[in-house]
Amino acid sequence: MRVGPTDEWIVAEGLGVDLIDSLYCALRPVREHFMAILATTAAFGFDADPVRLLTAYRALGCTACQYYRNRERAPAVSVVQQAVKAAGVPLDSTHGLFGEDLDPSSPDHDHRQYCIKTYANEAKLALQLGVSMVVIHPAGLNPGKRVMTPAEAAESQAARWPKFQGVLRALAEVGETLSVTFLVENLPYNCPLGHDPVALARSVLLVDSSRLRMCFDTGHAHIAAGHPGLRETIPPVHEALRLCAPAISYLHFHDNDTTADDHKVPGEGTIDWENVAGVLRDAKIDAPRMLELFLPETAIEALARATAGPELKRKLAID
Repeated sequence: MRVGPTDEWIVAEGLGVDLIDSLYCALRPVREHFMAILATTAAFGFDADPVRLLTAYRALGCTACQYYRNRERAPAVSVVQQAVKAAGVPLDSTHGLFGEDLDPSSPDHDHRQYCIKTYANEAKLALQLGVSMVVIHPAGLNPGKRVMTPAEAAESQAARWPKFQGVLRALAEVGETLSVTFLVENLPYNCPLGHDPVALARSVLLVDSSRLRMCFDTGHAHIAAGHPGLRETIPPVHEALRLCAPAISYLHFHDNDTTADDHKVPGEGTIDWENVAGVLRDAKIDAPRMLELFLPETAIEALARATAGPELKRKLAID
């Protein structure tokens, strides 16, 4: 079994590593309602015009979008619905709130309960928007987005995994009640939990609920794998993707050179996209491939004019 930050908790719970391995191998991906389509983020409350931006993404080949908002300038539900209809790019999911003030793996019980209630409200918002998938983060950002040392991360995770496992079970219950699926996203190394995508997938599968799945983020996985203190424990993106496949129901795609989470177009960083595409096909990961780029309208329009869509689809194994 691959050694990860959940192992100490597994032993403490008396479950045994062999049982966890068998669970990980036996559980199958839930692919109802999921397809390997090109999607994008639908950003509201920022500088870009959502209709113009989504229209450009449609020209690039995107056929769905994930709602994401500036919490200080959040639009009304009707505004979002009108915008995606005007652009011809329907919603397929939402990205839940996140930040330094939302830490579902916090040692503080009351704060974890607050996070569960917040995510339940995010699920209700998703239903108002007509979708039933909500991406959430497993931890808050470190103050100032500070990058931890490996020793700090190990200490933090040992304390946090048991707490977060309880939150995952609670969210699965919320999901069952509301008929909403929570998608837990792996994070870069500036968060106290979640930068090991394989350990995160294992924790998601352990809950054994179709309403709790994983959103695999390629850029975040690349940053974690490229950290000098983690290269021997975090696999490269394509290998992490293969190991996480049984848990995945959504994908965030962007690139970087492992030094910054700058959300580059796939191919502009150092991720091995040929191997990523191979794993997507071999593991039959039939989940939306969402471009999470945060580029201005003009940049996406230029990509569309350059007919970059087919090459992007090739990199992301969309036939």
